[in-house]
Amino acid sequence: MTQKRVRHSLPSNAIDIAFHAAGNRPTARYVSATAVCEEALEHGRWIGLYWSASGHVHRENIIPNLPGLDSLKQPLQAFELEIDGQSLHNRWDMVASSSRPGKRPGTTEAVVELQHQVRPVSVKVVTRLDGSPVFARYLEISNTGTVPAALGHVSPWSGVLWNTNTAQPRHHTNANPAFDERGRSKFTLGYLASEDWGHEGDFVWQPLPQENFRIERTQAGRCWGSPYYILRNEATGELFFMGLAWGGNFFAEFAYRHAALLSFRIGPLAPAPLRMLAGGETVTSPEVHLGPLHGSFDEAVGHWHRHMRASVIPPRPQGRQMYTLAGRVVEEPGDWIKKEIDIAAEMGVEAFMVDAGWYGDKFAGWWEHRGDWFEGDWLPGGIKGLRDHTHKQGMLFGLWHEAEALSKTSRLFEQHPDWMLKTDDGRACAETLDLANPAAAKYFEDSIIQIIKGFKLDFYKLDYNVSTGEGGQTVRDGYAESEFWRHSEAVHKAYDRVLKECPTVCLENCAGGGGRSDLGMAARFHYHCESDWSVMPYSMRAINSLSLFIPPEAIVYYHNHIQHAHQVADLATHLRVTLFAVPVFVGFGSQGADRSTEYFAQARRYIGLHKGFCRPVLAGHPVVYHHTPDIGLFTPADWCVLEYAAADRSRGYAGVFKLTGSSSLYQLRLRGVDLGADYEVTLDNAAQVFRMSGRDLALNGLPITLDSALTSELVMYERKGRRS
Repeated sequence: MTQKRVRHSLPSNAIDIAFHAAGNRPTARYVSATAVCEEALEHGRWIGLYWSASGHVHRENIIPNLPGLDSLKQPLQAFELEIDGQSLHNRWDMVASSSRPGKRPGTTEAVVELQHQVRPVSVKVVTRLDGSPVFARYLEISNTGTVPAALGHVSPWSGVLWNTNTAQPRHHTNANPAFDERGRSKFTLGYLASEDWGHEGDFVWQPLPQENFRIERTQAGRCWGSPYYILRNEATGELFFMGLAWGGNFFAEFAYRHAALLSFRIGPLAPAPLRMLAGGETVTSPEVHLGPLHGSFDEAVGHWHRHMRASVIPPRPQGRQMYTLAGRVVEEPGDWIKKEIDIAAEMGVEAFMVDAGWYGDKFAGWWEHRGDWFEGDWLPGGIKGLRDHTHKQGMLFGLWHEAEALSKTSRLFEQHPDWMLKTDDGRACAETLDLANPAAAKYFEDSIIQIIKGFKLDFYKLDYNVSTGEGGQTVRDGYAESEFWRHSEAVHKAYDRVLKECPTVCLENCAGGGGRSDLGMAARFHYHCESDWSVMPYSMRAINSLSLFIPPEAIVYYHNHIQHAHQVADLATHLRVTLFAVPVFVGFGSQGADRSTEYFAQARRYIGLHKGFCRPVLAGHPVVYHHTPDIGLFTPADWCVLEYAAADRSRGYAGVFKLTGSSSLYQLRLRGVDLGADYEVTLDNAAQVFRMSGRDLALNGLPITLDSALTSELVMYERKGRRS
């Protein structure tokens, strides 16, 4: 096989894709930054050969003997696919290999095309590289026959992550003799463990047993613990970051077997078939994002964030890279909502959102008329009047929309009861559209475009408050096909269209809070809701966990969303959470309150801090330092400490949040400073400003004393020159 290569030079890294022969095996090699992955066709199976987190490419004489494992005994297949009840793990022939530009600027896709020897099926294994050490993988699956085919199972990426020997007594086969072979698991999994509402950020570490460890999420048809994973090799310290671009039910399985081997598979989960393919039809699988990282935990998170910004999260529209918001549900008819707009402008907020309750033929709250996406007559001046009023105050204007919902009390349901998603025996799964129905899918997409364009929105919020369980089914070609895949296709297609046709509109993704923040939705929205349960300490702990995976400038925090939130923490702590995400102020309390009081003064000050000191950091793609990365939501912990810094180390800020009444002293060693520079440091509690060297801030640190639970300190620092 003649070697083919494509190389792209990026500002600081190179992408290198090579197709060659290793012995008699057609082989593909992907190099991006320090990540290397090689795969080959062996005995009719597309298998993984090895991974490297150091950028090292194995010599030509070594490759033909890798991975040194028997594919009859070990799970080496780099993807899994089942069609018409047959596992297509083998009997593949190579058709072609090539490269092409990715959809995002600066990305390149390697394409390996395989044809099955028995079934009329071809697969393009597509691997996207963006200059970060994280790859994205998806399959283009084609039914090359003339009769329908049933896709029953797919794992777009699978196989061996590590084959690291730590058990052998001889030093040259032992990866790390200091590792406690008998007392510890070699591999640890970090993941968002809960699938329940309000539990976003429930990050935990799970030592993997020498067996299969399988995660399934089937309760709601969506999950408040999105499919993001960190695998850690305890003997070598190496990490893999992994994510799945799928917003429905899913599985992830990790197999630690035979002393040294860790393999995985991951993909969508639903009653088979997942998707029917007509003769000649091609479908695209969900993406899996995966990369090996070796270094500090902060560095690994930074590389994942770099990948998210380069390959996943769409860039914000020019001039709208960051703004503060306020928003209110339409709780009653009348002009009170105009007063809310006025108060938001007075407080210095830059955008206002009319939340749920603006639609339908009569006022009945926000739940009853979902699906009737025409404006009600109870809004003063209608949507246009509110938009114009907001613009006159110098603010951006946006609307809430639960595009997939279909309430049984809506006019739309009366007209189209067949559009509601149903189970096998005709029961409604949930009050949601069946997007496998072409007419319902068209209405869904058209309503989104009509709302954004017709109401001339500056920003748009999608919500999703339904739970479908195992989902609905549609009888198609003699099979009961799960609705999930076509639902995902319809959602992604609609918002791909929005990004193309409405490039100046900012998009927020919400699903009963953060119930659908997977990579598929992240690729189509600019920012994502952190949680509906936005109460200290859960709010800050959730941001602390979610920012392991989602860059903080793409996380939304709803301030005052829960009515008793202000009673849990002190005023400063309550407000400081807003500095660590994109804040949405859900009102400011009573419209008749005296806005010269300390509460309003402090709220204005923190809004000003967000717009002033914090914005250059947060909007400028901050480097995130997790001083307490392992606490999740429920792990006992005394402190939650999070630091954001500018990439050039010119400024940054850290929140030190006290969670308990014990351990009153925390020594904060800042990580985002230049050791050779001087900094002006502000301790916000006492308004103390002083100068310290970056060296002292990083190595000796600042003693932070907090005596009470749910209090905090805000530390801000700004470079003021170099040391001689």
